[in-house]
Amino acid sequence: MRYRHLLSYSVLLLTSTVTMTRAHEQQQMAFGKTDIGIQNQVHALVDDLVQAESITKSCSSCISLLHIIKKMSYMPESFLVNTLTKVCKKTQKVDDEVCEGVMREQAPIIRKVLPSMTISGRDGHLMCAAILNSCPYPEVEEWNVPFPKPKPDVLPITQKSKGQTLTVLQLSDWHIDPHYQPGAEVICDKPICCRPAYTDYTNITQSASIWGEYNCDTPLSLIQSLLEYIPKIERNITFGIMTGDVPPHEVWATLPVLKTQLIQDDTYRLLHSHFDSPTLLHTMLYPAVGNHEAAPSNNFPLRSSNVPIEIEKNYLDLKWLYKSLAISWERWVPFRSQADLELNTGSYAIRPVDGLKLISLNTNFCYILNWWLYEHPMQKDPNGIFSWLIKELQDAEDKLERVWIIGHIAPGDNTCFHDYANYYNQIVDRYAHIISAQFFGHTHKDEMTIFYGHGKNQTAQEAISVGYIAPSITPYLDLNPGFRVYKIDTVTFEVVDSITYTANLDQASTWLDGPDWHIEYSAREAFNSSGAKLNSATSPLSAAWWHNVTVDMENDEATFDKYYQYTTKSSPMTKACVGDCKKNAICNIRAGKSEQRCDYESDVFNGEGVRKKSYKPEAHNCAFNMEGIRARRQRISGF
Repeated sequence: MRYRHLLSYSVLLLTSTVTMTRAHEQQQMAFGKTDIGIQNQVHALVDDLVQAESITKSCSSCISLLHIIKKMSYMPESFLVNTLTKVCKKTQKVDDEVCEGVMREQAPIIRKVLPSMTISGRDGHLMCAAILNSCPYPEVEEWNVPFPKPKPDVLPITQKSKGQTLTVLQLSDWHIDPHYQPGAEVICDKPICCRPAYTDYTNITQSASIWGEYNCDTPLSLIQSLLEYIPKIERNITFGIMTGDVPPHEVWATLPVLKTQLIQDDTYRLLHSHFDSPTLLHTMLYPAVGNHEAAPSNNFPLRSSNVPIEIEKNYLDLKWLYKSLAISWERWVPFRSQADLELNTGSYAIRPVDGLKLISLNTNFCYILNWWLYEHPMQKDPNGIFSWLIKELQDAEDKLERVWIIGHIAPGDNTCFHDYANYYNQIVDRYAHIISAQFFGHTHKDEMTIFYGHGKNQTAQEAISVGYIAPSITPYLDLNPGFRVYKIDTVTFEVVDSITYTANLDQASTWLDGPDWHIEYSAREAFNSSGAKLNSATSPLSAAWWHNVTVDMENDEATFDKYYQYTTKSSPMTKACVGDCKKNAICNIRAGKSEQRCDYESDVFNGEGVRKKSYKPEAHNCAFNMEGIRARRQRISGF
């Protein structure tokens, strides 16, 4: 592993670790005399990090900052919270309430994690790389994932397609805001707006519509409209999937946990009233856990995590969440799977129809903002989630079943640890012949990702699986609301068509009878071409076909522009994507493994001493300039 130990970083490291060898009481006494000095030092480093124009300077500042915060983590919790809050207020230039809330909720977890980390080694560089892109991303730690049986040399003969389809609905990133109010301020100083508490009714810049706004989370009216619309256009939905994120983006105020739990409980009661009704949707819904389901947001502890023992912090173990979800999903997820859900930290397996096993995977154990995952030593198989997944896949292979995997965060996403994505890809490669499709959410955009054989080239011949990333229902940030309907082969359970529905929120003032829900596009119709040819009316949208679509995007501007416009559900806020933006966008579609993305600086060198990936600084991809850092911050507060 190569790291850049800069002179300035080395000097700070030497001076900042002097007191670490003293007793805990001595440390408290020393810090008590220099509180203001420490706070100023933290602020200076944060300012250096934000202003840094090169990865050399930004990495040095980030590592130095982690060293100081690690020292502060040995101090009373109030000192760490107060210091980080003051820095946030001065540097982030966001509302005081947001700074105070985020630090109050998140800092106690960071305080437990940092003491275990080796800041000057891989741990610290990984945190700086993953969250801020301010250090080169460490090379993946090699691990050959063990399997109970080798992949069959001769794949078992399965039934052939009969050319018939069934219909599956996908909802994702609900983000309902119980405080949304029509007429409230759309332009406010909080991450989400359209709330009475954030509105000066004597001086409103822009009033929120009844149906939602691009700068706000989802009003109940929009969700009710959506649920009433679906059965009008699809009367025979076989089942639905919900790929996570029910609560709003109020990451600074998720506590007490009862607040977050009640939002989820009420949401699932609403969903039950539609999905369970013989006169409405009348089908099953199989959910997955999103990062916002936790309170505090994003943080899902491992069984080995150093969770605080104080009784007032026992909510951090998230047992309340898994129990609550098991109750909310009770009619859809049977008792045996419910027990698995609680014991297996939110994951379960079920058979929605004969011949298909659906595995709902809690992918938040891959999330870079899940602070518990940084505890040293970092686990290759957090909570045994991979072992459990392999057991379920092997069972399906033995029974000649097909499999769907659903989750919130796609392993190819830029918020998923590279190591996790690498190991996950090995599992997909091993069982690709039975994995018919994968479904995720999290990005709020209408996207997809392609998986290739582990360690093999990114070609149509080596493409082995597709991950469908569903559009969000929330219009936050600057997106139209949307959902997906899939036409699925009744035998192979492969996707024959992916159809996205949306509503043009910028036209809300002209709606007479509610949102204008409509088909935005059919993937089959939009991308079928001579280069990406579907041989028959029932040919599946295979991984090889999707790879050829990306080749079309490279060669034809119109094809790429169409795909890019669809990612935002044709939002009028969509900006042009050309040059490096286009190259990176296509590269990232092909990145079923996060390490194959093109929007980060790699720490891996080739034979000539040149990094394997050359990062192109641009705000789209969270570069190391001011706009890039702000883009990262927006992702932290938003997703």
